[in-house]
Amino acid sequence: MSYRGVRHQVSHAEQIAAFTGLIAPLGVQVHRAASIAAAADTLRELAAELVVSQVLVSSALLEVFPGLSDELADRGLDLVLAGDPAHSRDAPLGLTTARNAIAETGSLLMSEATLANRSVSMLSLVLAVVLPSSFMLSNLDDASRVLRAEARKPGGAYTTLVTGPSRTADIELSLTVGVQGPGRVIVIFVDGDPAQEGNH
Repeated sequence: MSYRGVRHQVSHAEQIAAFTGLIAPLGVQVHRAASIAAAADTLRELAAELVVSQVLVSSALLEVFPGLSDELADRGLDLVLAGDPAHSRDAPLGLTTARNAIAETGSLLMSEATLANRSVSMLSLVLAVVLPSSFMLSNLDDASRVLRAEARKPGGAYTTLVTGPSRTADIELSLTVGVQGPGRVIVIFVDGDPAQEGNH
């Protein structure tokens, strides 16, 4: 927004609030963590709620947050790195990341280079998406620049915009959640520099 020609810089907090306002009505829980350790606490609570100790994780998430595996192990969680998609099917809890989040639409921009990583976001029953707060984009115009860059990568890229859990309606408009993807989605924004946190 602007006032008398002065552009207002929207903070990450304002963008996350706008993002949450759009995606929360779809049943998505949004958390903001001060550190990767705080994010790991939230994930441990989620695992306890689901009564699981083993979680499926994408390699892309561990690239963004190198210290997350140690933080989760310290909290008693056993991480299984995604590999064969057949082994990812119906995982009770999957952890992944997103290329960006878009405040204007409440969407996650997922760019997953491998089938193994895509299997986490597509086949887990409950999906937690963990990403730095700095990955937030204001609008679809900003996202279009990211999409162009992804498309120019050698071999292209598998990139999608995701807004909420999987929803399917039949010809009688009976809506069912979770038939063709996760039935529940949690988004955790982590403040700070992910490369500097959680490393023992």
